Amino acid sequence: MSGDHCGAGVTTVDREQFTVRVPKELLDRVREEAAAYGDSMNDLVISALEKEVRMREQLRLLNEIERRRSLMAKRGLQPDSTPVIRELRLRSNRND
Repeated sequence: MSGDHCGAGVTTVDREQFTVRVPKELLDRVREEAAAYGDSMNDLVISALEKEVRMREQLRLLNEIERRRSLMAKRGLQPDSTPVIRELRLRSNRND
């Protein structure tokens, strides 16, 4: 079954609906920005959420790399972040 495309590479059958309470001023800004670029508010919010989640995932992985480096340095070992970098690349490819 294929649904209508709704922007951000997602079809209607892939979506769920939920309620978010936001300050009125922020909602007004979202409405204005969406209108300025001819986007729907929904597409703007989805895009912003995707960017935020991606940034947080990357930050978490960078923190994990630093944690591993620190542990290895305490043991006098040379750190190898290659496995974590590969994981980051795989996640990035899945999100594209």
